[in-house]
Amino acid sequence: MELSRAGPAGLKDMRRSNELAVLDELYRRSPSTRTALARATGVTKPTVSAALASLIDAGLVEPVESGAAVSKYGAELFQAAGRSLPVLGLDVGTRYIRAQLAGLDDRLLAEADTPVGDLTLDGIIVAILHLRTEVCREAGIEVRDIQAIGIGVPGVVHPRTGRVEMAGGFDGLNGTALGEELSGLLGARVIVENDVNAAALAERQYGACVELDDFAMISVGAGVGAALVLGGRVHRGRQGSAGELDLLFGLDPRGRTLADPSSEAMVSYADALLRARGPLVSTTRVTSPVNLPQVFAAAESGDPFAQAVVDEAARRIAALCACLVAVADVDTIVLIGGIGASIEPGRAALEARLAELVPWPTALIQSSLGRAGTVQGARSLAVREARREIFAQNLGRPLHAAF
Repeated sequence: MELSRAGPAGLKDMRRSNELAVLDELYRRSPSTRTALARATGVTKPTVSAALASLIDAGLVEPVESGAAVSKYGAELFQAAGRSLPVLGLDVGTRYIRAQLAGLDDRLLAEADTPVGDLTLDGIIVAILHLRTEVCREAGIEVRDIQAIGIGVPGVVHPRTGRVEMAGGFDGLNGTALGEELSGLLGARVIVENDVNAAALAERQYGACVELDDFAMISVGAGVGAALVLGGRVHRGRQGSAGELDLLFGLDPRGRTLADPSSEAMVSYADALLRARGPLVSTTRVTSPVNLPQVFAAAESGDPFAQAVVDEAARRIAALCACLVAVADVDTIVLIGGIGASIEPGRAALEARLAELVPWPTALIQSSLGRAGTVQGARSLAVREARREIFAQNLGRPLHAAF
C-alpha cells in the first residue's frame, strides 16, 4: 500500500515513521542539526523540522541549551532525551553466559560473563540475575531502570508464540515461552532471538558486514547453525527455524544427508582415524581422547594427521556453504563458532571444495566481533525495542516502521 494514497491515516503513519527515523538518528548521534538529520534520514529539512517539533512536544527530544554546544556554522542543535536509559543484552551459551549493559544511544556501559554450571531453566535464571546485578553495580545503575532485555539462545524461537525449541543441551528451555516467563521475573520487556541470528544482526550493525545487505553466517562448534541476512534483515522463516543446519545431519535408512562438522562429530572422526592406525598416525602428536583445540593447534604447526582432520572439517563446512549459496545466492559467508572461527588452517581445503560445488566466487570471512557477536546482537535488539516502546508510549506506534 502506498502511504501517499492512504488518506489521513496513511499520512499520519508517514509522519510517525519520519519522527521515529529522526529520533533513532538522534539516539545514534546527538547533538545534531536539522541539516545533518535530513542528510542521515533521507527526508527534507521541512519534514525534519516538523518531526522535531512533535518530538520536542512529546519530551523525546530537547534543544541543546545555548552555550552547551555549538555547531560548526552556528545552527541550532538537538539531542535525544533519555539517551542513558539502560538496556541489557545477554548471550546464553553452552559454556558461558555473557551480559552487556548499554544506554539507548547504544553506548556500552558495563559487561560481564559467568561460566554455565547448571543448564536447567532455573540455573540459567540464577546466572542471569547474578550478571544483571553485576553489570548494574559496575555502571552505577538501578536494576529497576532497565528498559528492555535482549537474549540470544541456541535453538529455534517461534516468531508468533515465542516458544523455544531444539535448544540443544538446554533441555530446560525447550517448549518454554522464555521471553514471556522472564519479562515478569526481570521487570522489563524481554526479546528472545536465536543466537546465530543475533550474531548476524551484530555483524550487520557493528562488524564486517556493515555495508552488506545480503550475506550468510554459519556457526560451527558444539552445534551447527546458520543465519541469513537478506535485504538487510534477518530471514527467520515461518517457524523461526531458517538456518537450522542440524536438521541436515539426521540419519535415515541411506545414511546421513550431509556430513556433520560439529565438534562432537569431528572428535569421533579423529578418534576413528587414530584407531585405524593409518600412515599419518605414527608421527602425530594427537592422542586419544582427542582434544579438538589441540588438533587445530597441531595443524597450524604442520602435523599431517591434524591437518587431515582439519581439512575434513573444512570440506564439510564447504558443503554447507554451497547449500546456502545455492538457495539464497549470497556471495559472502561469515564463519563463527569454535570450529568456524578456527578453520584458517583448513582454508585451502575449504575454498577448493567450495569452488568445486559453486561455479562463482564466494567470500568466506571471519567475524570481526568474535565471541561478543551474540551478546552485541542481543543488546542491539534491546536498544531497538526500548526506543520503539518509548516512542509508542508517547506518540503511537507507526504501522510501517520496522519493529
